[in-house]
Amino acid sequence: MKHEIDICEYMKNSSSEDILVDLRDKISFGHGSIPGAINIPLEDIIKLYQLPKEKKIFVFCQIGEFSKQATELLLDAGYDAYNLIGGYRKYLIELFSEA
Repeated sequence: MKHEIDICEYMKNSSSEDILVDLRDKISFGHGSIPGAINIPLEDIIKLYQLPKEKKIFVFCQIGEFSKQATELLLDAGYDAYNLIGGYRKYLIELFSEA
């Protein structure tokens, strides 16, 4: 899949115009997420198609598998979508390795 990006690259190069989507359930999202993310749980995946097509959309889940599939769906629908490789788990690893 060519529309993938590493979490470190995303954190360095993201724009305030980008949309960051956390696909994890509401409980997991409530316990923490990547700053700026909106929560659209997998069970509400149809809501992804309500996002504006003119913006870049970055999608993540816990480890990156579900977000890879969601990214493919968005790409098929004409969105400029990217999967965050490694998901929230990799974000936490990077966050705590910097500390």
